[in-house]
Amino acid sequence: MVYNMHERLVPASPERVWDLLTGLGGEGDRLWPQEKGSFRLPEGARPGAPVEHGPMRYRVGAVEPCRRLWFDTREMTGGHGFTLHPAEGGTLVRHEITGRTTGLFRILWPVLIRRQHDAVLERLLDNLEREAGRAVAG
Repeated sequence: MVYNMHERLVPASPERVWDLLTGLGGEGDRLWPQEKGSFRLPEGARPGAPVEHGPMRYRVGAVEPCRRLWFDTREMTGGHGFTLHPAEGGTLVRHEITGRTTGLFRILWPVLIRRQHDAVLERLLDNLEREAGRAVAG
């Protein structure tokens, strides 16, 4: 069983954070760390829409505006995604991976992918915090 969680208090409303997150992988995306590979939502953030994440292909699983954006993967039962929680000073943004790994992912997750994932998520949250602050400032 894998459980991995990253969270950040972002100084913006859940609506603003949601707008930024649902632009993830789209044209003009300023959240995804480009030097860390690719992430695209070619049909947007809607249930069933395709996700292109480096060599992996999966689907958007659940979309609850201003609350939850979840992705269903083949490499892991359970999936991964973002939840938004209103908090004093802004929005607590949490990204979780939960489930059982399958296939080659079972071997690669602990020795290679987890460290890369952690670095990407922290950088993405840095970018989210910066972009949310940019919206507030001007």
